[in-house]
Amino acid sequence: MKRFLKLLFAVNYSLFIIHYSFSLPAVSRQIEDASGEYVFYRDNSFTRESYIGFLYYDEATYEVRYFAPESKTDSGEILPMKNLQILFSVNPDSPHLELTGERFVTVPLEEDTEIVNYIHDLLYDLTARRMKIGALEFTDYSKSKGDFLSEGKVVHDSYAQFGGDVTMIFDLLVPIFNLKKIVDYAGNDAFVVCTVGRLSSSQDKSFSEFVPPSATENSSEKKSAKKIKSAKSMRIEYATQLNEKQKFHQEVGADKNWQVQSENMWTLGDDAFVFLSGFAFPNEIAQKGRDFVTAQILRRYTASNGYAYSDWSKLGVFVDGAKIKISARTYNPKTGRNLTDIKTFGRAADNFYGCFSFTAFTEGYEKNRGYYDKIVKSYEFGITQK
Repeated sequence: MKRFLKLLFAVNYSLFIIHYSFSLPAVSRQIEDASGEYVFYRDNSFTRESYIGFLYYDEATYEVRYFAPESKTDSGEILPMKNLQILFSVNPDSPHLELTGERFVTVPLEEDTEIVNYIHDLLYDLTARRMKIGALEFTDYSKSKGDFLSEGKVVHDSYAQFGGDVTMIFDLLVPIFNLKKIVDYAGNDAFVVCTVGRLSSSQDKSFSEFVPPSATENSSEKKSAKKIKSAKSMRIEYATQLNEKQKFHQEVGADKNWQVQSENMWTLGDDAFVFLSGFAFPNEIAQKGRDFVTAQILRRYTASNGYAYSDWSKLGVFVDGAKIKISARTYNPKTGRNLTDIKTFGRAADNFYGCFSFTAFTEGYEKNRGYYDKIVKSYEFGITQK
């Protein structure tokens, strides 16, 4: 049980406090990047499986990482893992991207020259293309068609590196370039986000040790999933005092299989976990409007947390009136475990939201999807008067 809860806390417990600073030079945006935010892309312009990551330290410092896992060519040749990291300094006062220095974090090989040059070109190109589109509006997820990676501002452009005519999707949920993906002329994803995240401290190595979702596909830690037996129904409830006269009440329908662990936390053996909570935004954030607050919630909770990487290819985001729902899959290469994490946020006031968080091992969730989805869909909230 302790090991199970530790895995879940890594996904669920985090304060909603983000200190934003500045972003790429000459790029105007409504949500600035926070120190430690990063994004990784699958780059299909390479003949081998390859990933490019960008990390924002501050307005004058960025890190770029190229990573390719060990792979085998069609002829059977084994290609060893390749990892290349470069720290860049930029002039934050320049009207365009101006590199003022660079340092290799990992020692490059002579054969890496082409990749290093490509990274330079990519930095300049993506910055220029982001500058070109100007200010981005918030993506309206109330009109979502269910394809998260295709939601956002659509820009048609020409990009020789990716085969000529391309479609670029931009969204404020993605840090640094706000770029979700580049689709080539044939309709294939040429350059696409696989995860975003934020380092929690100087000791956090989740950027430099990132590996793709395939790292856990053949894990020996697969947990055997059992079918959940029916039990007597019950309500899971939690109330938060808003002021002297009002309480914010949240509840979900469950059954006696669930055991209370604290006033707002319940577990189903070692298989699943639910948590009810609430949080308030600072007035300076709430005053910027509901769209801004929604974007803040989505940007925070679609991100990876430590080594619990959020697989954006499996991500679902839905906004319906006062409800925000995020359905995510996370994978942890350190533990070899995959989790399904579904969060539903209910708006009580402009600056206060409740949160129902459900987390389960993905193997168990898939075997009992109907049972778990019924619980998730039963979430209700409202304000009661004293």
